[in-house]
Amino acid sequence: MQIIYITGRGGDANKGLGAYLKELDANRIGLSMNKQFLALDFEEQVGVVAKLIGEFDSLNTRIIANSYGAYLCLHALIDAPQYQSHILLLSPVIGVALNPKHLAYSRLPSCQRYKLAVAEKRITRPASIAIHIGSDDMGHDPQPFSELCSSLESCELNVIENQGYTLDRVTVQSIVHQFLDREE
Repeated sequence: MQIIYITGRGGDANKGLGAYLKELDANRIGLSMNKQFLALDFEEQVGVVAKLIGEFDSLNTRIIANSYGAYLCLHALIDAPQYQSHILLLSPVIGVALNPKHLAYSRLPSCQRYKLAVAEKRITRPASIAIHIGSDDMGHDPQPFSELCSSLESCELNVIENQGYTLDRVTVQSIVHQFLDREE
């Protein structure tokens, strides 16, 4: 099995979940969303992720992407060839996030392109895709996630009650083990 881990914005693939995955598989591949990576323009970032997915695509490939890395994965799947890999998205950020309680607003690059691709069902479904997000995550708006799963024609969507953007370690480890142990 080949494991690929794509961090969130500012993440280090050798720390946190990345370090844990490296304990499980010393040969796992990690992509850090560090300053150097984030200095690339958005299309180049998507291109790097798409190349990584395409290069290692197989039924034995498990891709785990967190937050902004998950958003890049979804963009890499727009009008993509049919991938055989299995993808796990943790606390993905998609489109626009508005949190009136914290007066916070964020708009991701190319969010209109993403929304159009979802509406037109142009996001290519890999062998399997699972999404896990906390119910208290400020980026969790049920409608866009429902639309995404509908566009993919099938995806596992797990909204974890009483969890925020940062899912607790035990929950993440349980999700990862179930994902890696799944026979497909």
